[in-house]
Amino acid sequence: MSKNYFNLILRKLIFLFIIFLTFNSVSLAQSKSKSPFKEGLVVSAVKSGTMEDLIYSIQVGSSPSELDFDEVPALLLAVDRGRHDMTLFLLNKGARVDQRDGKKRTALSIAARKNNISIINELINFGAKPDRYGANKETPLIIASRFGNYEAVSSLLEGGGLPR
Repeated sequence: MSKNYFNLILRKLIFLFIIFLTFNSVSLAQSKSKSPFKEGLVVSAVKSGTMEDLIYSIQVGSSPSELDFDEVPALLLAVDRGRHDMTLFLLNKGARVDQRDGKKRTALSIAARKNNISIINELINFGAKPDRYGANKETPLIIASRFGNYEAVSSLLEGGGLPR
């Protein structure tokens, strides 16, 4: 083998080694901020449906407004699952009542779609705005009407929702 060929191979190996180091340093920096393989304690507790785990997650300092990988807040996950106990617990611990997910949905719009009157009333009591626009520029009142959830419509109107 010639010396030029050896130098060429050595340069390629050094180049690949630099790329390898660069890639690993970027992935290490990302892993310090948030693990790509594990969701937070609050989200995990809501998804598993275990109230004891949810209480523990808040006790150890997790945020009640934590997001899952799809940027859905824990409160919206609890409402979507119809977990009145978890919804009330998160609200009492400071979850943001009008927090939106990546699709611009709020907890109130999800409760309106699901016709969950008790959760609708709790959300309104905690300051959720029944006439706030969300996904597709629809208010929870419009969503409840579209799905034929007339009990939800009634609760939303009583809570200050205005037909638009």
